[in-house]
Amino acid sequence: MRPGKRESVAEIKRHLFKYNLISMAATLVIAVCIYALATGEGASIHSIFADQSNVFDILIAAGVVELLVMARIARLNKLKQGVSTRRRVMSRA
Repeated sequence: MRPGKRESVAEIKRHLFKYNLISMAATLVIAVCIYALATGEGASIHSIFADQSNVFDILIAAGVVELLVMARIARLNKLKQGVSTRRRVMSRA
């Protein structure tokens, strides 16, 4: 999305879909990490989850990704609302 270009609602929805997919993947990684920490059976999932320090590193990285994606989704929703409002105002004129 270029800042100088007018955004359409369809384009914003496409970006929202992409970021929601990234968010789902990060949430899944967080869930697997919490499961590995809670049960201690991380090695049965993958050898990386056998070491608790690796699990914490992955959990922190997935948490950061999730926070960044949530911030981007919030900005896109605000932009979509502004574009929708602007289109309604312009159609009345």
